[in-house]
Amino acid sequence: MGNSSEVQSDRHYDRGKRFVGRVKELMILDRWFDHPEAPLTIFSVTGMGGIGKSSLLSEMLSVSRSRGATSIWMDGRSCGSTPSVFLEYLSSTLGLETLGSEGHLRPLSRLSETSVHKRLVIAVDNYEELALLESWFMEVFVNKLSSSGVLIILASRSEPATAWRMHPRLRQHLVQMPLQHFTNEEVSEYIAGAGLVNISMAGTIARMTDGHPFGLALAVEAADHRRNVPLAEWAELSYMISARLLLELTLPSLHPMIEVLTLLETANQELLSSVLQTEVTLGEYLALKRMSFIRSVPDGLALHDLARVHLLRDFRQREPQRLQAMRVRIASLLLPLHAQAGPHEQRQIARRMLLLCQESMLQHRQYADVSTEALFSPLEVMREGDLPLLHSLLKEWCEYSVEPWQAEPYRPFLDELAQRYPEGIVLMRNQNGEPIAMFITVLVHRESSEMLLRYFPAEMEECFSPQELACDPDQTDTHFAVLAAARDNVPGYRREELVGYMALDRLSLLGDGARVMLVATNPNLKLFLQSIGFRMRRTRTRICDRYEDQADVMDLDLRNGLFGEWVMSLLNPEKQGSRLPYEATSEGTERITWSESDLRKMLAHLHSPGELQTYAARVSSVRDGIQLQMHVLDLLEGRAHGISQQDQMLLYAAYWTHAGNPTAAAQACSMSRATFYRHLRTALIRLARVL
Repeated sequence: MGNSSEVQSDRHYDRGKRFVGRVKELMILDRWFDHPEAPLTIFSVTGMGGIGKSSLLSEMLSVSRSRGATSIWMDGRSCGSTPSVFLEYLSSTLGLETLGSEGHLRPLSRLSETSVHKRLVIAVDNYEELALLESWFMEVFVNKLSSSGVLIILASRSEPATAWRMHPRLRQHLVQMPLQHFTNEEVSEYIAGAGLVNISMAGTIARMTDGHPFGLALAVEAADHRRNVPLAEWAELSYMISARLLLELTLPSLHPMIEVLTLLETANQELLSSVLQTEVTLGEYLALKRMSFIRSVPDGLALHDLARVHLLRDFRQREPQRLQAMRVRIASLLLPLHAQAGPHEQRQIARRMLLLCQESMLQHRQYADVSTEALFSPLEVMREGDLPLLHSLLKEWCEYSVEPWQAEPYRPFLDELAQRYPEGIVLMRNQNGEPIAMFITVLVHRESSEMLLRYFPAEMEECFSPQELACDPDQTDTHFAVLAAARDNVPGYRREELVGYMALDRLSLLGDGARVMLVATNPNLKLFLQSIGFRMRRTRTRICDRYEDQADVMDLDLRNGLFGEWVMSLLNPEKQGSRLPYEATSEGTERITWSESDLRKMLAHLHSPGELQTYAARVSSVRDGIQLQMHVLDLLEGRAHGISQQDQMLLYAAYWTHAGNPTAAAQACSMSRATFYRHLRTALIRLARVL
């Protein structure tokens, strides 16, 4: 399956899959390469699921490389939720693309070297996943790029936000590419190029699939393999796909691999082999790769979204116990990968692990129900024109969630939040692009807390200390969840299902080590949150109560590397226990885990064994401060295994050779202070795990 051109014959095949159509889009790409000034340009490729966005991006990158441009593919699901994580991902991707070329020991320097003769193409698939970064991406990242020699290709389901189309500088560089179904001529070209034996079926296939690229590929594949598929089923291929049809199209020997991909967003040959506990041969992997409902992604293979939904439902109905056992096995394999991953990879792995937990979050479904695999587009940041509909959603939410006098601050709060921190408002849209649900969270730091205190002073005082509210924006690690609101008249979905879909997505924000807090009055919300590991404590006053419902503070603290343990406690509570952030020792007592603050205080006394005495009891096999000092130095100097060489260098410089002098420590590590602090924090989290 594919969607590209008749420009050159070598474009007709993409990794063994037929590629037709999209002539206009590829001509626009060719015109950019032929332009003598190559001005900064942004392609916005949009369209429904299965329309061929990823295929077109892949083809455009192939063309760009053939024209001599440095061309990279980025997956929005891997880009993280902060600028630093995005830039690390970009740097590693650029570094791999320019591997072997001279003068690129610092990959990001390539961004400043672009020109008409040295062009750069950056393609971002699943761009809607950059919702939390969109303002920064537009106003900072894109604006820092050269005005010539750079092409950015963004693929998403929805059309670009109003901010792109109205931007005083970028709007003139934006080229919108909404993808449509194949024309009759393109359908005929695809069918003819596929070498379909039964030519008499071509007209029937064209009519039944309505030119939907994904449906067309499946229908042609079924006819080509002479599968006994009723024509009535083909009529639904544009919108709905049966699991039976998908499995019939696949060799029985590949079915176990299909099952793994059903539970994971992506998997490569090594991960497939690990999960199945048997070797997946290169031949099997390539055969899987050629299937029309499987696409190649940077880190392996992935099922088409529609295919995954139907196969998962079928798997759940057929063998629920084996499905759960496979979930636990996959999570066990992902757990060490998450612990060792860099920041830009952690959220992607966190997302995979959370998808495995859906069956474990079904005990209390009266507030949030995650049992449904929604076919809506992923959550995205609000647009300027959404505000009236969001106020309508908010008004409905206030009627059933708070008392009338408590509802007053929410309207001006929404207006100010949309102006100052729009990335905190994420939406679900229906097929017409209208908002049907929204989820509001705010990162808590000294600038945002000033706003939150004006609207919700009681909630802020219940949840946070003055020190936490005064946190530096670059050091914040806590989200305050304000509300989740959804319409109750969406065909095919209950409000609770929409809220559950959003909650599952937002929990992935905690994957890189964060905390979330909120004040809850709804008893069903409290039950749901407690069932997935949130802690609950009484509020100090009754100001936040709603009628007879008492307010409680709920928090989930997954800092210090606890995300993986939390996921495992959800998947396998009998073996893992769910008493985070505590761990049971072999003697049956509870050992408090290290917080980042405690670890910093302990390391600050590393030169004074006497001061370390109070921390010794928290480390197994350590009796006093002297032994604790020796144990930590063994780790920092590499005599004991557990942390990487970079972490050793950072911690040793910060707390031993240059203790109390961060400037000197950063210089010793050849880093700026900002970079040093960022990496040091990650090193502290990893050391906390070891201790």
